[in-house]
Amino acid sequence: RPGPPSEGRAGAGPPAAEMAAPLAASDLRTRRGIPGSSPAGAGWAPSQSSDAPAASGAWGGGAGGGGYGGGGGGFGGGANPASAQGGAGQGGWGYGANGGVKNQLQGWRGNDGGQGGGDGGRASGSRDYGGGGGGGGNSRSGDGSPENMSTEMRWTFVLLVVTACCLHLDQNCAAPNLSAIASDFQMTPMQKDTRLGGMVQFGFFLIGGAVSLLVGPATDQVDRVTLLSAVVLSGAVPSLLMSLWVPSSKAGFFYFFLARVCTGVAIGGSFPVLFSLAADIFPASKRTLVSTAISAAVNVGAAVGGLMAGIIGPRFGWRMPFRIVSIPALVCALLVRLFLVDPRTVKLKKKAQEEASSNQAASAWLGGQDMNPSGYVRMEELDFLKFRRILDVRTNMLIFAQALPGCIPLSCITTFLSDYLSVEQGMDVQASTAVTAVFGVSCLCFAVSGGYFGSKLYDKRKEHLPLLIGATSCLASLPFIVLVNSPKSAVTSPSGRPTVFALFLALCAGCAGTAGPNIRAILMNVNDSEVRGTVFSAFTLFDDLGKGIGPSIIVAMTAVFGRRMAYTLAFTMWWLSGAVLFQLRSALPLDVSRSGNSLLPTKRK
Repeated sequence: RPGPPSEGRAGAGPPAAEMAAPLAASDLRTRRGIPGSSPAGAGWAPSQSSDAPAASGAWGGGAGGGGYGGGGGGFGGGANPASAQGGAGQGGWGYGANGGVKNQLQGWRGNDGGQGGGDGGRASGSRDYGGGGGGGGNSRSGDGSPENMSTEMRWTFVLLVVTACCLHLDQNCAAPNLSAIASDFQMTPMQKDTRLGGMVQFGFFLIGGAVSLLVGPATDQVDRVTLLSAVVLSGAVPSLLMSLWVPSSKAGFFYFFLARVCTGVAIGGSFPVLFSLAADIFPASKRTLVSTAISAAVNVGAAVGGLMAGIIGPRFGWRMPFRIVSIPALVCALLVRLFLVDPRTVKLKKKAQEEASSNQAASAWLGGQDMNPSGYVRMEELDFLKFRRILDVRTNMLIFAQALPGCIPLSCITTFLSDYLSVEQGMDVQASTAVTAVFGVSCLCFAVSGGYFGSKLYDKRKEHLPLLIGATSCLASLPFIVLVNSPKSAVTSPSGRPTVFALFLALCAGCAGTAGPNIRAILMNVNDSEVRGTVFSAFTLFDDLGKGIGPSIIVAMTAVFGRRMAYTLAFTMWWLSGAVLFQLRSALPLDVSRSGNSLLPTKRK
């Protein structure tokens, strides 16, 4: 019976000239065995590289039985090279248990493809080798759908999304009841705009963004699960205390301001932790899905919290919504601490145990104690120079630049729009919050659909993704400009409810939600793992800078131009943000090919 040149060797693979072509030089770092000479069950899994074809998988040894000379095994496949494990999977090399010759020109095809690493393979190209019998392995497809996640990964996904949603529930709780809060704290109409609209929002976002500068480097050093739990608690506890004991007087504003700053710290510090942790827990093929879900959860939390505050606030007082939203946040903080595990911490502990067992003399010399216990980090260990290095990546710099003008319209919506529709357009408080709630739901739908189409666009033509997010940002301003400049009869019905036209405008404006998940997915993919926490802390700072300074800018424009013109100018800032996003067309493909490191030569595909 004819056989390949490697016949008779345990675990023999395809000819060397054919197997060497798809392997990148960077794969030498992950060598665990050598195909062709490994015993049964052994194998070598290459790391993901831009030089490797998309269908490359893992060289894995079979668990016996399959192949010539015993041992079996094969070049396992799957659409995701980073997650293919074990023996021959779909789309890979492998010698079947019977190994009969089907066509010598087309290569060796196994008659009996095994089930251990997947049924027979279909290698792209001129050769087709069947899957080895009995080879253990697990080849995951890379379509990014949640059905391919393990049960533990699904629960982790749900818990992260619910935590992000609950953390943002109280972000817009003050906006529908701004007049009631001002009356409770004995403020004039001008003080309502300058203090509650300007000062509180400035402290909420700007101080929160500044704290993220510390959280970002800490995210790259300490256990992220503990850090995330602490961040959620720092926002939930002050909101609960404020709703219970803040006095109804001028002095009460001081405690209200402090509580809102703490909530801003929690929200600002959560983004670096959430996205850094999610990027390490989930594979690259699912990061766009996770980013979209977290961004959508943020919008849902803000919209649901604002809608609930608009319904409950006028009936039970403006404090009750803060009391309600703090309870699920406290529960999420407890669940995160109990059930989530930081994969980086697990690796570090395992590495420390291996080093301790291999160097017992040094451990005895140190008295059996670790000089730098796990879970503690010194300030000098925080690498703040990373902020300088991430600005060398042009994609990062452009995304940071668009954050300031892009967040000014959002600050106008979340802070002033409900009160404007209630006071200037004659809507009821509940009706005005319904308009912002429709906008929030629309943002959710556009975020999910935009994230899906954005991931497809990113895989096919990366330079077209900036066109999508830039165009949707520019178009989102038009419905709100029409809404604030329409006559009262066009947006408010005689019963004080919003008209269909007003709800339609809010629905169309939700296309602004397309940019968020795609921008965060770009930051995940462009930057390496060791700097993602720093990148998202810087992004949060610029993002919060726009949300914090935005209300103050709008208040200043209101004093000069009036509310209607000031809000119109605020919404035109989306045009400037879209123009900056268009510049990513040339920067994004280049930075992706460099893996986010602007100092390395471009890796050609």
